[in-house]
Parts: sequence; structure tokens; C-alpha cells
Amino acid sequence: MTEYSERFEDFYVDTARRTRDIANFLAGDREIGSDAAQDAYLVMFERWDERKARPPSDNRRYVVGIAAKKVADWYRRNNRFVPLDDENEFPGQGDLHEQVLDRLTLYKEVTLLLENQPARRRMIGILYFLAEFSGPEIAEHLEISTSTVRTQVERLRVRLRPLAYRHERLDEGGERA
Repeated sequence: MTEYSERFEDFYVDTARRTRDIANFLAGDREIGSDAAQDAYLVMFERWDERKARPPSDNRRYVVGIAAKKVADWYRRNNRFVPLDDENEFPGQGDLHEQVLDRLTLYKEVTLLLENQPARRRMIGILYFLAEFSGPEIAEHLEISTSTVRTQVERLRVRLRPLAYRHERLDEGGERA
């Protein structure tokens, strides 16, 4: 059996920045995200004795999941979630994918696309595409159905396809816009 650090402090130092960044991105607000990350680490600290023997990647995913749940709870408490229907579809901002010049710009475009989504869809997208959570894990943390997760992931995929195609062309040395 592999032994991992038994010190919570080591885990915190190794993971706090990324967890806070993900929580801030999920929330779309630094204060809400930072509070959610801090609350997630308090929960993890309370459960550390039972979790410290687990692989660091499992614990990292666990604390990010808690932070995501805290952000979703904040949105629920403050009635900031809006129904996800066609009225919440944001129009494209010109031909942005044609303006992608390099990978940094591509990343910024993906980030902008996710930031401009309604809160719940943004959370689903970040957890699925960036934090690599599974659909059932996202459904559990956000307290929504797996079919809702699948639907929102597919809607985001449709929006991400032009950017992904552009990224592939750049990797192949294709034309730049």
C-alpha cells in the first residue's frame, strides 16, 4: 500500500491555489469562489483523518467537488440560478474563432465562452472540461440530474467545436486567422 503525506498542511499547500482558481472560475466572482474554497478546506480538515491515506488526486477532486457544491449552494440561496432554456443562449460575439492567433488566445476564448454562460452551465462546463469530473459526479455535487449534465455538456460542446477545430489547425501548422 502506498503511503501519502499524513499532513493536512502538505495537502493544502499542494492544492489550495488550483482549488481556489477553479472555485473562482466556477463562481464567476473571486469573493464567492474564495469563500467556497476556504469552506471546502474546512470540511476536508474535519475529515482528514479518514481521507489522508487516499491518493492525493482523489483528495484534490474531493475538495474541488466540495467547493463546487458550496458555490452552487450560494447561487441557490441567493436565487441566482436561472432556468436553462433557449432564452439564455448567448449570441456569438462576431467571428471570434477566426481571430484565434495562438494557444493562449484560444484558451482565453474558451474561458470567455464559459464565463458568459449562465451560472449552472458554467459550473458544469468547468467541472467537466477543466476539472475532469464525470457526469454523475457533477450531478451529485450540484444536486441536479445526470441528464441535465449531459444536455448542458452537449450544448457546450457545440459551442466549443469551432474553437477545438481551430486549435487542431494551429497544431497542424495550418493557417492563422
